[in-house]
Amino acid sequence: MGTTELNTFAQGFVSSAYMRVLFEYLKNQGIDASKLLNEPAPDEVDRVLVRYPLQRWVSHLQCAAAHLGDPLLGLHMGKTVTPGHFGVIGYIFASCPTLGASLLRLQAYERLVQEIDQHPMEAPIFDGSDLVLKWPGGSSGGHGRLNHEFGIATFLQFSKSISSQDVKLKQVCFINPEPSSLNAYRDFFNCEVLFNQVATSVRVPLHSLTVPVKKPEPILIALLEKQANEFLNQLPTANEFVMSVRHCITSLIHEGEPELDGVASRLNITPRTLRRRLDQYDTSFRELLDAIRQHLAQQYLLDPTLQLSDVAQLLGYSEQSTFQRAFLRWTGSTPNVYRRSIQCQFVDLHPKLTHFGTEPLGLSQDL
Repeated sequence: MGTTELNTFAQGFVSSAYMRVLFEYLKNQGIDASKLLNEPAPDEVDRVLVRYPLQRWVSHLQCAAAHLGDPLLGLHMGKTVTPGHFGVIGYIFASCPTLGASLLRLQAYERLVQEIDQHPMEAPIFDGSDLVLKWPGGSSGGHGRLNHEFGIATFLQFSKSISSQDVKLKQVCFINPEPSSLNAYRDFFNCEVLFNQVATSVRVPLHSLTVPVKKPEPILIALLEKQANEFLNQLPTANEFVMSVRHCITSLIHEGEPELDGVASRLNITPRTLRRRLDQYDTSFRELLDAIRQHLAQQYLLDPTLQLSDVAQLLGYSEQSTFQRAFLRWTGSTPNVYRRSIQCQFVDLHPKLTHFGTEPLGLSQDL
């Protein structure tokens, strides 16, 4: 994978728990993960405080999927997850009295598992007879299809592993584009699965929240949560200002060319202060704007219904030619060449997508 493609997933972190699952899965497939990924194995006692850039995690997932010829790697890996992979967080969830008590702690400790820019988990909401957990984001699934699918598959597997009764979801939604067949996903999640949604989410029937966990440890929870809160306090916060600038730029970009003065005004600081603080983090307003535009452009170009003029307008450019010159500067290729190359890569990487639910893929047996 080239540097340009990695920049698509440049912002955010995942904990070493994710990487540990990947390394164990590859080992069980007879593959030397360190050699394949050019990445040392995660330390067994790092207490989930070691974090990996999201771009590296997504790149490793894609590399592993290509090597295995498995477009459903995210689901297959999620099937192997245990509370032990997540250390103190896993043990907190497994020690709660009910599944509902575990799920309502997800938002509080999400940063120990993943931290993805401006798209953290929303507060759980009750909708009729269901609990809805939602991770908002762009409609194109900018953080990687495999990453989204691994996350929700992990959620289901984890819920099943700690519960004393069978747990069933009512609905799963992905922001990812819809595959050619939904059979594999419906078989795996055993519920309605929707794609091209505004957010990745799961809908859990309220009656499932009362399901007892297998080994509740009410006395242990307080001690574990104290430790988890100490871990949260140790996580770095230095990039929060940069993340707020990115969020502001993203919210303004569809209105036209975002200007530094306008972003500074939104943040209630002077333009001089904005420049100085960004310089402290070794970046600039122009670099952030370019990175956001490149990220969005590469996602928009995945949509064959969008013309180049549409993409240019969505990125805040008044002229299509200006967008094309910028894209050439970012990637070394024109938007049309990039779009054709992505289409070819998709066909090469996912030759089995057209066989979802059929015997060659064998998903139902493998899962």
